[in-house]
This record gives sequence, structure tokens and C-alpha cells, in this order.
Amino acid sequence: MAGDLLVHLISGMMFMVGINAPPKQASAVGGIRRWKDGRNMPDVHAVVYDYDGLPVYMRLNLGTEMPEMYRIQGSKGLLEVTGSSLSFTPQTGKDQYPSYYTGSYPRALRDAYLAKWHQDNDPKIGQQVAMPETISFSGPDFDDVRPHLWTFFEAVRTRKPVVEDVVFGHHAALACHMANESYFRKNAVSWDEAAKGIKG
Repeated sequence: MAGDLLVHLISGMMFMVGINAPPKQASAVGGIRRWKDGRNMPDVHAVVYDYDGLPVYMRLNLGTEMPEMYRIQGSKGLLEVTGSSLSFTPQTGKDQYPSYYTGSYPRALRDAYLAKWHQDNDPKIGQQVAMPETISFSGPDFDDVRPHLWTFFEAVRTRKPVVEDVVFGHHAALACHMANESYFRKNAVSWDEAAKGIKG
């Protein structure tokens, strides 16, 4: 992958989610779709990582300009983070609709399931739940050189450790190496902690 770009995406995700470890597994696909100028690294690259049971999907596309964005999805809502904004769309965590799998059920079973689902989940008259409002914040682009330099100089001056230290950086870079290995091997790869190596 275009390592410099991907490592920033991964390190940002790791910081926000609170991970400081390499992924257990990576599976990548992609190719040179636009920039056919002799390069050997893909300009379109998608990777699915396994961070100890947490699936993380990263996508890089150098063929179109688009903002760097993170989408963190959970049962309580959706958090979207860009370089200058943050928005949270809450969700109740409850089923809003019956399962669409019931289309394959025998009619009697489907009818019984739907009747029970509606009895348990349909809002009562006068008790309809209001649509949740998205909460958004925006400000200046955080990716300015000055805050990065300030953090570095303060760490040197005070000897206070930084969050994204050498180990953190190693874990982010290792995720990129795993993505590249998976891409070239055309197979999923794993991190072997005992051997300190990538296997696939």
C-alpha cells in the first residue's frame, strides 16, 4: 500500500480505538488501476484486519480525491471522524425492523415470528421514539505541523513519554507490511508473535 498514507490511517485508528498491538491477520486486495507509470505498489488497496477479534477495514484509493475519514460503528451509533470534524449519530441498539431472513421461513413460522416481533417491538400509540439527532463538531484541520512539532519538542524537553512512541509506530508500520505481504502473496497473512514474523 502507499505506506505513508496507510500508516497514518492505521495509527489514527489505533489511537482512537485504544489499540497498541499488531493485527493478528490481514487480507488485502487491490491493483494499479489509474497510475500506470511503472510503479509496483497498488493505487487501489483494500485491507481487512483482525485486531484480536475486532474487524477493521481500511481502504486506500489514489485514483480519486476524497477526505480521510474514519467510521467507527457500534451498537450505540456511528462515529465519523475527519481531519476537521467529528459527528456522532446515536442508535438505540434495539431492532428497528423484523429480520429479513424470515422470507425463507415456512409461512406459519414466519407469520408467528412477525406477530410476536410486532407485539414486542412496535411503539405504542403516543410513545413513538423521536429520531435521534446527529451531534457534530467541526474546527480547524488537526493535521498541522505545529502541534506535531510541539508534542515532539515537549517530549524531548520533559522526557515525558508520548502516546505514539516507537512501539506504537512499529505496530502501525507492521500492519502496513502485513497488508503489502497479503497483496503480493494473494492470500491472508498472520503475525506470528513467537517467531516475530509474518506468515501466510
